[in-house]
Amino acid sequence: MATTPVIEEPDNRYNVGHRLLTPESGGGAAGAIQAYTLAASETFRMPEPVQSSPPVMPADYVRQTLPPTTLCVRVIVAADGGVERVEPLLEHANCVAGRELEHASLLQASIAAATQWTFRPAAICHFSPGSEPIAQGDCTGAVRVEDVPVTLLYAFTFEVVKGEARVRSQGGLR
Repeated sequence: MATTPVIEEPDNRYNVGHRLLTPESGGGAAGAIQAYTLAASETFRMPEPVQSSPPVMPADYVRQTLPPTTLCVRVIVAADGGVERVEPLLEHANCVAGRELEHASLLQASIAAATQWTFRPAAICHFSPGSEPIAQGDCTGAVRVEDVPVTLLYAFTFEVVKGEARVRSQGGLR
């Protein structure tokens, strides 16, 4: 699995990084996410973030140090691209810090930020029989584009070193 480099921006105290997670198999709520079944003449277009500002460190957060701490949320995106609801994601292997009471304010900041997000909707692109999409997720030439709801899993990594937050992001986790 390839990963992208870690990007650090130590000059911005109040931002954190975020990344899209891959659902884990083997049960739990994440395992309950149903994939769309597509015909040969269909393709799925992922939602695209229009507005996705990261959470901010709570104003009353007083810790001067915090090792990289990952908190996760499940974002249910409606067919119109608006966020229907955001829930804590605690069962994913990369998200166990969300279970700890000391991180409750960071988890709430993550939920509050994701609730404000908007997306270009996810869609199932329907093509004429015998027609195929130009590329996976490309709706160009589709006879019908059906906007659909989706569930996305996001991880936010908070870190504070000597009183300054660092933004760290990487590709999706598997």
